[in-house]
Amino acid sequence: MVYHYPHPEWFRDWDRPDFRHVKGPLILWGAGKIGGVAAHCLKRQGVEYAAFCDIASDKWGTRFCEHPVISPQELTERYPGAAVLITAVFYDSIYDMLRSRGFREIYDCASLFMEIDFSGYDFWMEESYAIRNVEQCLAALLEEKTRSGWVDQIFLNITTHCSLRCRECSLFIPYVTDPMDFPAEEIMEDLNTVLTNMGYTRIVNFYGGEPLLHPDLANMIRGLRRDSRVDRISIITNGTIVPNEDVLRAMAEEERFMVRISDYGEISRNLPQLVDALQRYKIPYEIANYAYWDRHSGIGATNDSEKELAAKFRLCTSCNILFLINRRGYLCSTASAVCNMGGFPEHPSNYIDLTDKTDFSERLSRFLKRRHTGEYLDACRYCSGNHCVQFEQKVPVAVQTKELLTFPKLT
Repeated sequence: MVYHYPHPEWFRDWDRPDFRHVKGPLILWGAGKIGGVAAHCLKRQGVEYAAFCDIASDKWGTRFCEHPVISPQELTERYPGAAVLITAVFYDSIYDMLRSRGFREIYDCASLFMEIDFSGYDFWMEESYAIRNVEQCLAALLEEKTRSGWVDQIFLNITTHCSLRCRECSLFIPYVTDPMDFPAEEIMEDLNTVLTNMGYTRIVNFYGGEPLLHPDLANMIRGLRRDSRVDRISIITNGTIVPNEDVLRAMAEEERFMVRISDYGEISRNLPQLVDALQRYKIPYEIANYAYWDRHSGIGATNDSEKELAAKFRLCTSCNILFLINRRGYLCSTASAVCNMGGFPEHPSNYIDLTDKTDFSERLSRFLKRRHTGEYLDACRYCSGNHCVQFEQKVPVAVQTKELLTFPKLT
């Protein structure tokens, strides 16, 4: 299989370095999902590289894609004149760190990912899962360099009902005391309000909770049928539920639709039946075979400085995603979930009110550009930062709990 990036015109004027002829040794910064795909691409091109560098201390001294993983300190000491290819989503912050350490030959992955020949691919991610991560990385890279406030993906949180109770759920489902399905009419009205003012987004995702539990899902999918402001529509499900026939028909009727399935092993108890149904209706799907989860954000007073709060907010929102839940828009998944439950103190900086149409276009534009202006959320004062900040504190996948978990009281 040969993959071609669907929007090469966005990167037409970017540099296209020949990594076979860089000066000095080549180091890949980021021994993770993007790094694994980049390693494959370099191997296909016959490009040699010396090592991976990563800020996660648990990776130091290990091997990744048959290469050693070193610390930033070791990079500075052993390879002071190295060329560094950033194989991670958080390009700006890594670039600034490398410049501060004296590195001058620094590259991004854009040219590497315009075309990917998956022949001989043996990284742990399924090819479709790898492609999704590549496309999200490129979108984040584009927004970081242009500082446009462009939203690559909109996530519609349509329900807080779920068929699982994962202790480390990034949407904190085990903390929900009163799960509910949000009204379909309000969800679609709010999405239309955002799209009318933005003009375009690459992907609209239905998620939850477990979005297949929402009784009006089929109608919401059909509501996007003629909306040309969206390239792709997807749903994120945990492999425990097989959609009813009406939902399956709605998915099949929408040529842009894809089902993203999180494979949690035995917990995803209806995964084979779900795949069979999708294949019968010829609905595209992706299976994300997670090797681990990243620990969800810690909630509690942090006493972070203004500089630390701004840096945390910038990292946590680097994937240019907008989360819509319960008539509000958020730049952060943790803020969207915890604010909706009242876990963070109420503060207008945390969200944009989607029901207030006064100067909405101007307010939305300003809101989406906040990660470049340092206007962090008040919620950042009470949040450790998601895995983007914690640098992959790994936990086992989908460990279940029967308890109702609680947040500390914050004032």
